[in-house]
Amino acid sequence: MPNRASPKPDHAGIIVRGGGPAAFARKIERDPNTVKAWKRLHSIPAEHWAGIANAGLATLEELALAAAARPRKVTTPDARASA
Repeated sequence: MPNRASPKPDHAGIIVRGGGPAAFARKIERDPNTVKAWKRLHSIPAEHWAGIANAGLATLEELALAAAARPRKVTTPDARASA
């Protein structure tokens, strides 16, 4: 039997695992539209992590690993500014 590692954590996946945006929002007493935006952006703001962990939806470690694994948007200086 192959050794299957658990998939990399992802904030959107944590929300899905918590029952989807509406159920997740109820469990942490937040607006469902806010949680939908977190899911769409694959990013749960760190100030909400303690409440999520206290609700049993994810551990702080899972949330931190998901944040660390999230691709960062790279910005480059405007080419006209250097001309």
